[in-house]
Amino acid sequence: MEHLAAASRRSLFALNCHCAELRIMDVNLHCDLFNTLVRSTASYACEIWVDSKKIKAIKVVYRRFLKSLLRVRKTTSMSIVLVEFGKFPFEHFAWGQTLLYYNHVSTVTKDRILGKAWEAQLAMLVARKKCWAGSVKKWLFQNQPQEVVGFLPLAQSSLEMTLQLAATRVLQAGTIELPLGIVLGSTHIHPTCLARLV
Repeated sequence: MEHLAAASRRSLFALNCHCAELRIMDVNLHCDLFNTLVRSTASYACEIWVDSKKIKAIKVVYRRFLKSLLRVRKTTSMSIVLVEFGKFPFEHFAWGQTLLYYNHVSTVTKDRILGKAWEAQLAMLVARKKCWAGSVKKWLFQNQPQEVVGFLPLAQSSLEMTLQLAATRVLQAGTIELPLGIVLGSTHIHPTCLARLV
């Protein structure tokens, strides 16, 4: 995780330097460049480590980018910054990727390597050992309990709603409470039902 955070900081520094050199002042373009050049580095293999406490190191890079773009103090609440941009926290994107991966892995046939890996995860889950599937199940239980019954793959529409509800709860944990309608209206949903991070 530390190497991903370091690589993300280097990418962000390079992005800021090039944007200053080329005099790129457009916020939307700056955000798109961040998604392409920095977020892709920061979220490498996030499907596996998203539940790690070390995700904070990645979140720092994301916060630094948004706050520098707004030119606000470091002490400014991240909830206010996210509302100003109409964006979601980094965890929203990372968990979206994780749930899509979970959806894929859980439907792979048993004769493939991923299918065998899924069977091993379920065996560890039954034995109550710490595993990736257990982390996903815990997250699902906290954000959409009805999906945990039988631990079945998520339907795409259900996945979309799970992500949006989770993002709303994250934002409500801050200083500003957002109704679900505002959060839904502030996202661009891709065909894969993932909301944009920035």
